[in-house]
Amino acid sequence: MSAVLLIAIPLLVAFVSILSKKLAPWLLLATPIANLVLLFLVPTGIVVIGGFQPPFGISLLLDTYSFIALFAVNALVFVIGLLNVKEYHQFSSILLVALAGLNGLILTNDLFNLFVFLEIAGIAAYLIAASNKKPASVFHYLVLGAVGSSFYLFGLIILYAMFGTLNMVDMIEKINAATVSASALILPFFLMFVGLGVEAKLLPFNSWVKGVLGSSNTMSGPMFASVYAVTVSFVFGRLLNNLFAFQGNLLVVVVAILLLGIALGEAMAFSSKKAREILLYSSIAQASVVILLFVNGLVLWGALLAVANAVSKFVLFYVVTKAQKEVGCDDLDSLQGMFQGNYVVGVAFSVAALSVIGIPLFAGFVLKLGYLTELAANANWLAIAVILVASLVEGIYYVRMLVKLWYPGEKEVKVSFGNVATVVIALAAALLLVFGVYRGPIDNLDNTIDSVSEVIDLG
Repeated sequence: MSAVLLIAIPLLVAFVSILSKKLAPWLLLATPIANLVLLFLVPTGIVVIGGFQPPFGISLLLDTYSFIALFAVNALVFVIGLLNVKEYHQFSSILLVALAGLNGLILTNDLFNLFVFLEIAGIAAYLIAASNKKPASVFHYLVLGAVGSSFYLFGLIILYAMFGTLNMVDMIEKINAATVSASALILPFFLMFVGLGVEAKLLPFNSWVKGVLGSSNTMSGPMFASVYAVTVSFVFGRLLNNLFAFQGNLLVVVVAILLLGIALGEAMAFSSKKAREILLYSSIAQASVVILLFVNGLVLWGALLAVANAVSKFVLFYVVTKAQKEVGCDDLDSLQGMFQGNYVVGVAFSVAALSVIGIPLFAGFVLKLGYLTELAANANWLAIAVILVASLVEGIYYVRMLVKLWYPGEKEVKVSFGNVATVVIALAAALLLVFGVYRGPIDNLDNTIDSVSEVIDLG
């Protein structure tokens, strides 16, 4: 068995699902489970496709880093499919195509195939966004996605012209051995950074986010805020710690963009009164934090924070979008007291929110303490100051939201989540609690995750 099956199976099943609308929902649920099983069976390392050895052939890379991302993505797609299989069954084939593209993004060891998988995942994303029934927002997203892909492709073409290869390992070796000045690499690296920044929701390349996530539903919200977010974060992490040589003025510009994204994201979330807008602006800020950690070489903390954010945002977006659908509005005043009678969901939502803030006993606290300690060891005081102030602002608006949703208002708000959704949401919140009090797995991953760059550098 080979890691290529993690891409081939969802893609093949997607075509099969088109032939039978009745089987499509069941295939959607079975495929990510099959991938999760395969993930523990396929060997790690570089996988050669088509018999042509790298750097001439196409290759995939499965290591501890990509294993974590693949596990998170496939598990989340299963859960999202399970909770939406009845209402959005017509999107089963699209979600399968998305799964194939996202798995490919995580596994690819080739910069051009990364572009190909980015396009596959992007096309699926536009169709998923269409479920919001906001065509103008979808068109805006499509245009920005096309522009972002073009920027990435232009940067890729420049790198290929300079080094004559697209294989990541080969290009890294040639960049290290070349006499090319660092200034010559600024343009291609920055173009690729901007291109991926569109999908990563980084300011100022993310004007599509408000239209798409601001009108999201129980399927599109969790897909974009958790599944797509964690995938693009891991792609960024792979490139930032192995290929992109950000230094000098380019490093200053990138760090400034990320710090600005953290500050503005939290400020916009603080000023909003709509639940989905609060969450989407919070997601923008959190995405910038994750990429900032990767820029600073904190691979372990960036990867784990991306996963923790994905779990938290799945819970938060699903609960809010479900409530918005039944109430007809996502203003906090309209949703006031919705957790009265939904205590399990309310507690799970509170755990997810408190974890994002970084309150003790939850995963977010362990991660925040870890990466702030590392940033302090590297004397990144500006980043620490921005993150701490942003955390304070984040804590204020999340607590304000929780008070509204827990404290009953004049009008009774009833939202029915169902037994399956309640159990799934509770289990997701339980994970955030478990990894907040038991950090053994994080300690065990420390050396393994940090050696990812060494694995690629050595080929």
